[in-house]
Amino acid sequence: MKSKLKKIYYKLLKLKNRILHGRPVLVTMYHRVSDVVGDKLTHLTVSVANFENQLVYYKENYQILRLDEDWNSLKKTGLVITFDDGYADNIINALPLLEKYQIPATIFITTLNINTKNEFWWDRLVFDYANCDELFDLPDVKNKVSKSNTVYNDIIDKLNKLSNPDKENWLVEFEKMNQIPFFPREEYRSLTNAELKFLSDHPLITLGIHSHNHYSLGNLSYKEQKQELIISLKKLNELTNRNIKYLALPHGSYNLDTIKIAQELGFLGVLLANNYYSNKENKASRKMNRILMPNIKDEVLLHYLKKYDFRTW
Repeated sequence: MKSKLKKIYYKLLKLKNRILHGRPVLVTMYHRVSDVVGDKLTHLTVSVANFENQLVYYKENYQILRLDEDWNSLKKTGLVITFDDGYADNIINALPLLEKYQIPATIFITTLNINTKNEFWWDRLVFDYANCDELFDLPDVKNKVSKSNTVYNDIIDKLNKLSNPDKENWLVEFEKMNQIPFFPREEYRSLTNAELKFLSDHPLITLGIHSHNHYSLGNLSYKEQKQELIISLKKLNELTNRNIKYLALPHGSYNLDTIKIAQELGFLGVLLANNYYSNKENKASRKMNRILMPNIKDEVLLHYLKKYDFRTW
């Protein structure tokens, strides 16, 4: 009974939002489009075939939008495609399909690894964890520990609190202690300067920033946050000669200072990571919700998106 009442409540809430704020806009959030997937990061990767399946579904069922388009007079539920982090597979695997179906997208760049072979620390950790023994050593821990999700999550929590140089030192020590032969992998690299320049000139692509170090902005001071965003903006502007208008929040983390800084830097929108639909009011407020897209297709995809759409009756 409670479940039925809850469903009715949410349908009425959606109806109210539809009447007051117009049709919904589903702002989708991707990271990687690749057939190479890290075991513990499957939620961040969509296969090439499934990405194409999703694009076909979008093209047939939604009004495809850009972030800076007018969301006020939609004939269908709107849909926006965004990518976070700036993986090279965005241009290698995703762009040809976006071109095939003439679908625009925004790519939010973490500028730290631009034009390097360096992997993001979370990808490197997954490799290391997969390649260590069942019993393994941890830096600053006396006894060996056993593999488990709890231990892995503890490592994630620890590394999240460290600066990127300290993360690098920790991972190097971890690999040395456990004799892990890590080497940067082509499939996990970030975009190069030349690739970013190409994307900045591409008619289907808009570039935005995802900070420089990918720290949780909500945990930083006003000064630290502003420095993060200014460094990222400067680096991307130098490469592209474009006016960067949008910011995607790393980990979806922010506070009042984040919004204030975004306004001071002239951003037209801040994109969240909260698995909720948006509408014209969100766009007007300059805070847009986003929906993480999993590696799904066909009926599973349809069912997943229905949670965020209003076509439920």
